Amino acid sequence: MTRGLLVALVLSVGACATVAPYEREDLAKPGMDLEREGVETGFRAHVHDAREGATGGHGSSGGGCGCN
Repeated sequence: MTRGLLVALVLSVGACATVAPYEREDLAKPGMDLEREGVETGFRAHVHDAREGATGGHGSSGGGCGCN
C-alpha cells in the first residue's frame, strides 16, 4: 500500500511544470483553447447524433435516418 502511494506521488509531481512569464504568451494563443473550436464541436455533435439515432443536449435536430 505504501509503495503504491509513493509511486502515485512521484508520478503526480512529475506532471507539474513551472511556466516562465515569457512562455505564457504561447499558451494564451487562441489555438491552444479547445473550447473555441465551435465548428469542430458542432460537427462532432452532428456525427454523434447521426450515429446514435437520437438527439439531445447539443442543440441539433433530426434523427439518425438523415432527415432534419
